[in-house]
Amino acid sequence: MNTRKLSHWLLFLCLPLFFACETSVVFQQQEAIPPDGWHYQDSIVFETMIDDTLALHSMFLDIRNTVEYRYSNLFIFLDIEFPEGRVLRDTIECMLADRQGNWTGKGFGRIRTNRFMFRDDVWFPEQGVYTFRIYQGMREDYLNGIADVGIRIEKK
Repeated sequence: MNTRKLSHWLLFLCLPLFFACETSVVFQQQEAIPPDGWHYQDSIVFETMIDDTLALHSMFLDIRNTVEYRYSNLFIFLDIEFPEGRVLRDTIECMLADRQGNWTGKGFGRIRTNRFMFRDDVWFPEQGVYTFRIYQGMREDYLNGIADVGIRIEKK
């Protein structure tokens, strides 16, 4: 194969990678849960600066659980603090296993990963720093089996 054909093939093969790198992610961060469990009073806190008050967004929770987690679901309390101080609270149920007890997340070994959309077509009315506080709502002092919790915000 001559050099010209080879360069065309390489360009053709690399083109999807170029477009795959284009992303609409505005914010994404995860926090590990301590090995001794997630205390019901302990919050996971994320902060991000939002500049665009016109675009619509989708908001996701990323949950990583171990196969030792003893429930099929996870209740989350999510407080969203706006730049001016107003707080909005959501209660979100994340289904981590189906009715037969099979894990719904991706992965193999002992960790499963799920992404749950909890708000769609969201617009942020103010520019500034938004704070997200996540609490477990499973009525256990220390919840075991949750490895990581994260937030992802995508521009639509």
